[in-house]
Amino acid sequence: MQWLEPRPSRRVPIRLTPLIDVVFILLLFFMLTSRMEPVGMLQLDTPAPDAGGEASDETPARLHLTKDGLEWNGEPLEEPALTDRIRGYDGKRLEISTGDDVALGRFTHWLGVADDAGVSASWERDAGQTPDAP
Repeated sequence: MQWLEPRPSRRVPIRLTPLIDVVFILLLFFMLTSRMEPVGMLQLDTPAPDAGGEASDETPARLHLTKDGLEWNGEPLEEPALTDRIRGYDGKRLEISTGDDVALGRFTHWLGVADDAGVSASWERDAGQTPDAP
């Protein structure tokens, strides 16, 4: 004989407070362990000039990017013409310089165009810019 009737089964509610605590701890961990760098900076391996090695008499072409336009060896060009010029370039090296206000995406686009054409590109900071102190 049963004295008490069995309780109907209830779903146990999931408590969200410990879950939220864990998520915030993970967020804090990743925020403290990551390096905070400006998005506009990109570290490139820029080859140093040959010192005592083979003397290269090839002067590299210069591509200058500004916020408003593009220059190939000092000559202003539109994007399609510049793409054709890079693809038809028979040299091996290209120096890309940027203005202070050029977006990173624009720089990486032209770096990719040069890479697709088989041209080794290096980046040069404009003369008026100074490196940021860490």
